[in-house]
Amino acid sequence: MAKKAKVNRLRDFNHSFDFYDMWKYKTNEYIFRSGNKENPKISTRMVNTFVIEELYEKVIDLGDNAGVTIVNKQAIERFHPNHINNKAFWLRAHSSFPLLSVCGGESKSIKQANELTLNMSKQFQLFTFLQSLINKNTVPLKVLEIGFGFGNVFNEIKDKCEYIGIDYRIPKLLKRYKNFIEIEKSGIPDFLLGEKYFDVVYSVNVLQHCSQKDRFEYFEQAYSVLKSGGFMIFSCMLMNDANENEKYWGIKDSTGRGYLHFFNQLTECDRDHELFDKLNSIGFKPIYGQFLQNHFSMIVQKPK
Repeated sequence: MAKKAKVNRLRDFNHSFDFYDMWKYKTNEYIFRSGNKENPKISTRMVNTFVIEELYEKVIDLGDNAGVTIVNKQAIERFHPNHINNKAFWLRAHSSFPLLSVCGGESKSIKQANELTLNMSKQFQLFTFLQSLINKNTVPLKVLEIGFGFGNVFNEIKDKCEYIGIDYRIPKLLKRYKNFIEIEKSGIPDFLLGEKYFDVVYSVNVLQHCSQKDRFEYFEQAYSVLKSGGFMIFSCMLMNDANENEKYWGIKDSTGRGYLHFFNQLTECDRDHELFDKLNSIGFKPIYGQFLQNHFSMIVQKPK
């Protein structure tokens, strides 16, 4: 009986957020004081609840205070996004951290979070590509964004195109607009599928937080809602032969697959051949691809 209760506790992501909440620093939603004079600020997202350490197989020391943790199958099963209520997870994340963004930087306001997120997309040349499409078309483009966050992309293009965004929550500052759809589960809403309505499906720094199953379904759904000649613009974490042994893969399983470790969620990252084979099987044609460490940016097109 005690063992069963322990498993349920480990599967409950609220346990992780309860721990993170203890370390929030009052003037910044993303950091806490560590007491170390040399490194007084540590990203809140990197704090470990220590629960998952019960499920380590081994830790490989890579030097320079870096290492790779090998987790067992049980750890992946317990902390995998397929095994939790993902909407509840993200609602709790934003409840605990109202300024939460996954842009990789510290933010003290929604404006700053939007700027950091948009700058990341510009660095990947993805938002730049979207802007060029919008500017060269005489008819306003129809754009669907998966994971609109605080509206960083919407704020930039809302007066230049027809925009619809989907996400698990609509922040208060965006509720006055009719452009947003709050989804209950991962996926493009059924009423949009098969309509071939959009010129662009855009999703930057979002899909790596989905399981591979949900991520691949998003690709299929994007193809379904795109017009002929339409583009999908996206980024995700990607492992290949050149980067598989780099230090930024902090967690792997026994097969060597890398995992994103976000608030104790273990989300598998694709191998390059898995991603490319999937996109090819759907019918997408590659237009652009670029690596930044383990972060991969890509533009694919539905044939005309």
